[in-house]
Amino acid sequence: MKWDKYAEIAKKAVLDAGEILKGYFRKSLKLEFKDKFDIVTDADLRSEEVIKKILKKEFPDIDFIAEEGGGGGGEIFWVIDPLDGTKNFFKGFPWFGISIALVENMEVRVGVIYNPLNDEMFWGVDGGGAFLNKDRIKVSSNTLKEKAMIATGFPHRAREKIDNYLKVFKEIFLSVSCVRRAGSATLDLAYTALGIFDAFFEYGLSIWDIAAGSLLVKEAGGIVTDFKGEKNYLKTGNIIAGNVFFHKFVLEKVNKLFFN
Repeated sequence: MKWDKYAEIAKKAVLDAGEILKGYFRKSLKLEFKDKFDIVTDADLRSEEVIKKILKKEFPDIDFIAEEGGGGGGEIFWVIDPLDGTKNFFKGFPWFGISIALVENMEVRVGVIYNPLNDEMFWGVDGGGAFLNKDRIKVSSNTLKEKAMIATGFPHRAREKIDNYLKVFKEIFLSVSCVRRAGSATLDLAYTALGIFDAFFEYGLSIWDIAAGSLLVKEAGGIVTDFKGEKNYLKTGNIIAGNVFFHKFVLEKVNKLFFN
């Protein structure tokens, strides 16, 4: 397919970056605060450097939007999160990932997410399906709330929304088997595509948190929208993703409670 070459290079990039992160994990790290609650480590910076070098060598005309290095955009661009779950990583909590997406005219064409500690490569191309390593993956087929596992994240970049969020959290928590909040939207979306989580929702994310994962969920047969049921999640950072049943379930809760 048209996008296969891009996916193969992105996979190489996350593998090399994954080796960097494994070398830093649970070791002494240099830490800087980007703002009061947001941090960056030398592991983030080194991982992003490796990814950019590989992508730039193969595709010199494609710009980047990257978490640590800013970047441009244009008609087609790479979206890079070199370490999603930095606070987990810094504390030694083993739930973090690397994410690369290729976006054309605000449509995600390639998505690659790598969980280096488990050697799990989630990847997909527009129209070509979603995969874990070599196996095709599908979203959950579950429609029973008493069996459902929903993933979420607190609105750490929009803390003023916490009361609205907690209303939604409470209703979902009381309706389903369990809710998980592990601290890496990238992996939450990958595991939603895999069918582990029945749905995922979060408010106020950045494009690098969700671009690759949103494609994987769609290619795995799921539904992805923003909090209003529209397709503006890459711009708003507000995302609901899941199988058809639980996407609708979460969307109804959000519409009922979050904006009131």
